[in-house]
This record gives sequence, structure tokens and C-alpha cells, in this order.
Amino acid sequence: MNTEHTAIDRIREAHEVGCYGLVSGFAKQVKTGNDINAESALKRDGPFFCGACLSQAILRKCAERKDHFAHHTPLSPVVPREETQRHRACMEEICTELQKVHPDGLWEIDRPIPENKGKKLSAVRPDISGRIGGKNGQRLAIEIQASSMTIPKICKRSDVYHRRGIPILWVVPLLEPINSQAFRARLYERYFHSLYFGRVYYWWPGCGETVTPVHYGVARRYIDHREWYDTDAGEHREAGGHFMPYKIIKKPILGQPVKISKNFYEYKDRPEFRPRYERKSVPKCTIWMDKLPIWWDAEDEAKFEKYYPEEDDQDVSESESES
Repeated sequence: MNTEHTAIDRIREAHEVGCYGLVSGFAKQVKTGNDINAESALKRDGPFFCGACLSQAILRKCAERKDHFAHHTPLSPVVPREETQRHRACMEEICTELQKVHPDGLWEIDRPIPENKGKKLSAVRPDISGRIGGKNGQRLAIEIQASSMTIPKICKRSDVYHRRGIPILWVVPLLEPINSQAFRARLYERYFHSLYFGRVYYWWPGCGETVTPVHYGVARRYIDHREWYDTDAGEHREAGGHFMPYKIIKKPILGQPVKISKNFYEYKDRPEFRPRYERKSVPKCTIWMDKLPIWWDAEDEAKFEKYYPEEDDQDVSESESES
């Protein structure tokens, strides 16, 4: 058993999930609230949860790897990386609708923008590109997020478009409409959420050029009340009996669906930033931003930030987090 490789795997998984609470090999038992080690735990000891983010944890007993706990929460129904036809269908539907609205906008799929050595601009090939308002109108690049694209690649591509003066719109395609069920956002979804000031643009079949902005609201879990006698301190103790916010599970709050060609504007020079809880900063960029006012209770959400302060950087190299 390669324990070093197993440790790196656990850190990489934690980086993707957004919580390092299970890296130590411990989780909590729901029925007792006590810590339990994966090496000694049995399936019948469950259910388990992560003490750091409160989400459900599953016990994995492995032959080739060290026994460990893993986060187990539902994900958004994005188009899987192997579903290339659905990814292509998304591009074609959006492009076709934009061609109808702006027939002189030169809308195309996979049109290459050549390298400019004089200005040190590398070549890029947007999923969809054209102009809003005709051939002399506003340039726009639309990227239909593939689940295989890493954060460094997303940052690099955003930087290339920015230096070319082209706003970028990242769209996440779904297999089906999103609902109000709480879920865990993937790493790239969390980056887009920060990039667009608290919203991710989702699309599903039949939407044409319309996308739905979704804000990741606070989801809560009830902590059962329990009492016990602390033999070390010689005292009676009790805890729980209240709601706590999850850290990595969010409640989707849907905004008004918006048309790419009508309800957006060019947001120039979006400052460089590092999303909360994440390691890698997004460079200064130019984005295609919706015109909607905030539709969630930002003040209420700010009250819950105190429950999860920023974590220290974990021992995982950038190359590992990209793989």
C-alpha cells in the first residue's frame, strides 16, 4: 500500500470538494457526535458526517489504499466530460439563436483567433464567438464549460480574452433544469460563482440563448441535542439543538432567466481576486455580466461567514491540484 500516494489523493479530493475536514482520517458518528477513525470504523457504526463542514461522509474500505472517509453530497447535473455530443448540441443551440437575433454578428463555433506575436497574444479558439449588434458591434466570446478543464486553464483563457479586449461568458451546461435542491458545487463552479460576483450561468436543452443565473445560498443542518458526562473534566456536558450552515453544500437560489444578447453588459477590468477558501487567484479579466440586481439576502449570508474562517494553505502542489 502506497500511503504517501493515498495521502496526496485525499488532499486532492479535499481541494476539489472545498473542505479538508476528512484528510486526517477521522469523521463523526451521527448517533454519538464522537470522532471515529476510518481504520477502526465499520459500516454499522454509521452514518457519519464531516466535523468541519457538517456534510455526509461515507466510509471507504480499500484493498490497495488506506481506509478513509470521503464527502458524499449530491452534485449539480452538469453534462459529463464523455458527453461530447451534448456539449456540442449546447454550442449549436446557443449559436443558432444568436445568429437569428444578430444575423450580421458573424457568429461561429470554434472559430480560431490567431496568435499575435507582436503583442504577445497567444492563439485561442472560443466555443462560440461573434458580435452583439452586427459586424461592428460588441465582440463576445462564450465558453461552454467542459468538466475536464482545470482552474489554471480557465484562468489562462480568461486572461487571453482580457488582453484582447474581449469579454468572456462562461456557461455551465446541464442535463436537466436545476431546482431548489441543495448540492455541492464543483471547484470550477465555485470559481465562476466568484468571477461573476455571486452567480453561475446555467443552461439546459431548449433554452436557446437564455441562461439562468444561480446564486449559491446558505444551506443549513440541524445539530441534534445530546448530553454526556465528561469523565476527564468530571462535568456534565451538552451540545447541539440548533441549526448550523454547511460549508460546501449550498442551496441554489435561481435568478430571472436572461438572454445573452439583451440582458448583459461588458464589465471591463474585473479586478484580480482569490475566491474564498480557494488557493488560486483569478487574474484581472473582462466579463460579460448580467444586469440583474442582487436577488438574494447578502446581509443574512454574511452572518454565517464567521462559522468557517479561511483555512491555511494545505500541503498540495499546484501540479497536483491541476490533475
